[in-house]
Amino acid sequence: MTFLDNKDVSLFSTFKGQKITLDWEADIFALSRDKLQKNERLDFDARCFGSTLIVKKKFENHIKKLLPNEVEMLPVRIKDIPEEYLFINVLKVIPAIDFEGLDTQQSLSMLRNKEIKFKIDEISNEILFRDMKINFYYCTQTFIDFIECYQIKGLFFEKVGFAT
Repeated sequence: MTFLDNKDVSLFSTFKGQKITLDWEADIFALSRDKLQKNERLDFDARCFGSTLIVKKKFENHIKKLLPNEVEMLPVRIKDIPEEYLFINVLKVIPAIDFEGLDTQQSLSMLRNKEIKFKIDEISNEILFRDMKINFYYCTQTFIDFIECYQIKGLFFEKVGFAT
């Protein structure tokens, strides 16, 4: 997935967990066609990159039930894709990552090497959330189980750390 217009990249980067009220009439996203994504499938249910998660509208009620009052869902359009999709704006922002005792270089190394130290007391009851300092979306096994239960195609999960 990619943004069609650079101004949308800037716009989406301002979303930090606050509610947003936007109504997009034009296509926002398109499927990438570069060498790295040559096998991109057109029959996907969801895509996520950084802090941009889109999911087919048909899963809306399931997501609302799983994450009541923790996400905002806004319709978005994908160029040349007729199905309806929703942008999932994660509103749950918590101090999830433990940066205590780390200098800038150590913090960057922890993030780059996918050795993020999550605070177990902050994330133990969470499903899908943002960290207060690092604005990506993070999830727990509960969210992965939900995606598998409803057979939502198109998401790839990567372990980026551990909870202590």
